[in-house]
Amino acid sequence: MTKLKCLFSAPSTFIDKKIFLKKKIHLTFKEIWSQNDLSNSYNDIVGWIPNPGQNFIINSKILEKFPNLKLIVTPSTGNNHINLKECLKKQIKVFSLLNDRKQLKKITSSSEFTFLLALNSLRRLDFAFKEVDRNRWRQNEDQLRGREIYGKKIGIIGLGRIGLNLAKWFNMFRAEVFYYDKYVDNKKFLKKNIKYIFKNSDLICICCSLNKQTINLIDKDYLFYMKKNSILINTSRGEVINEKNLIKFLNSRKDIFYTSDVLKDETNGKHINSKLIDLHKNRRVLITPHIAGATIESQSKAAEIAINLLIKYL
Repeated sequence: MTKLKCLFSAPSTFIDKKIFLKKKIHLTFKEIWSQNDLSNSYNDIVGWIPNPGQNFIINSKILEKFPNLKLIVTPSTGNNHINLKECLKKQIKVFSLLNDRKQLKKITSSSEFTFLLALNSLRRLDFAFKEVDRNRWRQNEDQLRGREIYGKKIGIIGLGRIGLNLAKWFNMFRAEVFYYDKYVDNKKFLKKNIKYIFKNSDLICICCSLNKQTINLIDKDYLFYMKKNSILINTSRGEVINEKNLIKFLNSRKDIFYTSDVLKDETNGKHINSKLIDLHKNRRVLITPHIAGATIESQSKAAEIAINLLIKYL
């Protein structure tokens, strides 16, 4: 039986490829980050597992290189790196990790990373590391003195897989947790509107999905209400926050600390010009390069889910 040829262009150097030797498909592994990494034609490719971190969108121009493509499975929950309308026109099915929620629940890396950012924001380990680099010990103890989770009011925007994990973990540290999610009703935690969360939280985690309803969901109208010396964390997508409003707000409110794993326009490579990076270089904010899901375990699990979806739907 002739195997269906598929392209796996997500990071894979750490993956044991032997476990993915399936009867139905033949996988070609080639890590692709930019359009320049693509070949001119993929005539024999019927299935594609793309790199969620690539700096281009799979649009009509890209799809022309794949004349026989039938299925795209992204090893991520987000799909803003894929033009879904163009895929629909060409009758190309698109799936993500959300199409196997049972296995997706086993991936906790993004939840853990968001919690890590919360801990660092409260204790500023990044500043402490720099102090040792500069041969200082506790000369700047006022800057090194952090805060505890205990007793804090934690607001969570989006109580999906990541948000629910965070709610449980913060609750274990005896923080008061409330959330906003129009699609979820969880009796264990207090459901509030966004204005209430921004007005009352000591620390806010944004971890909702990116869709038409959440683009620029957080703007100046909500940022205005943030408590003095509070913390805002974003591990959702950069487009969930109105970046222009955010930068203006941060410049006017020096007491607010912002940390994020995402920036607007990552899918077209323009994110590197964000003024938030300038603020990061001055340690006014803290930015990480979209690595919340970048663990060996999570990416291996994501690869397996994506490959099994390829086999199931091709």
